[in-house]
Amino acid sequence: MTQNSTKPVFLTILFVLLTTASNITYAQTKVGIRTRMNFSNVLMEDENGYKNSTKSIPGFQIGLTFDIPIFSDFYLQPAALYSNKGFKQTDSWFSGSGNDLKVTVSYIEVPLNFIYKSQLGSGKLLFGAGPYAGYGTCGKWKSETNVTIGDIVIDNYGDAIFKNDIVDGEFGNYLYGKPWDFGANFLVGYEFFDKLSVQLNAQLGINDLTPEVDGAKREGKLKNKGIGFSLGYKF
Repeated sequence: MTQNSTKPVFLTILFVLLTTASNITYAQTKVGIRTRMNFSNVLMEDENGYKNSTKSIPGFQIGLTFDIPIFSDFYLQPAALYSNKGFKQTDSWFSGSGNDLKVTVSYIEVPLNFIYKSQLGSGKLLFGAGPYAGYGTCGKWKSETNVTIGDIVIDNYGDAIFKNDIVDGEFGNYLYGKPWDFGANFLVGYEFFDKLSVQLNAQLGINDLTPEVDGAKREGKLKNKGIGFSLGYKF
């Protein structure tokens, strides 16, 4: 199954699972919408343990959330989100010395946060954490000048792709890493009148996205990370 054919199947599964969960606890579950400004980056480490210098880039996240009461002031909050990630790097192996490279990619994410709500004034203070799973769908790369690969000069922009193995890469496209991403979310925020909420979010990738080489595991490390500020509204 190709990456393009996997995407609609994955989205269909997400929709069915979230719809089922919502129907089971329909009477108590509150559905909401959340949007977030992201500042994403990566932890990039080569085979010798050297950490490559990268910079954060801005992006956004948007999607649906489901607040399911568990007991007392504790809630389970699954969500279905579209999220931007990526990084900026100078002296990249791809773009060459002295050239800035910016890579922006998109993920479909399913976080599952456990949230504690404590009454404070007219609203509630929020603390939360939980795992997330994401699947990379597509992306773009851009450099300051044209890129030279071997003896061939290509444009200063192109597609960023996800593959499990380097041998499946495409010439002229930037191979971001493996498509599946797993990690942890952390949040703190405030909820006004059980409707509007503001949150400070942090995300730390756990899964190593470094692609294999012809089926052999590579040394090194590549993981997503980021922080963000979000606004949510529950219907």
